[in-house]
Amino acid sequence: MTVAYAEVPHRFVEIASWDLRAMTQLTQLRADLHRTLTANPMPQDHRLDSVPERLVLVASELATNALRHGNPPIRVRLLSDGREIAVDVIDHSPEQAPVVAGRRAPGAGGFGLVLACRAARDVGWFRSGVGEKHVWARFDVPAYRTGASARSALTLAN
Repeated sequence: MTVAYAEVPHRFVEIASWDLRAMTQLTQLRADLHRTLTANPMPQDHRLDSVPERLVLVASELATNALRHGNPPIRVRLLSDGREIAVDVIDHSPEQAPVVAGRRAPGAGGFGLVLACRAARDVGWFRSGVGEKHVWARFDVPAYRTGASARSALTLAN
């Protein structure tokens, strides 16, 4: 399994962003991201059968990887084109390509990109010309209607 070298499609626009410097900020990121997507707090059961929960999980995994292996500051961006939604995690270690974990013992970690590839429609990465590495994941908005924003479509789908 590999992660494609590709930019986020240019039709996507940023609808929210968060800057991270420490792992302790991940809990707040997850809560803020879920609230941005659905206008509701993160559910206690953390179902992974809905797009918001899968997106929050993938964003958390990609941000964890960036905090562990990249150089801060880390930026997490929520993007949309109205039909799809994406999360883009940026760090300042463009020389380090993302690596999908090989075989490891359960609990040994290293499965963030594997999880992202399984949960998202597409996963990719690219280097920007300003010394940044972007790792992104793209999701379909399940209840798209003409004229509906990604946020309102996600809210209606839940």
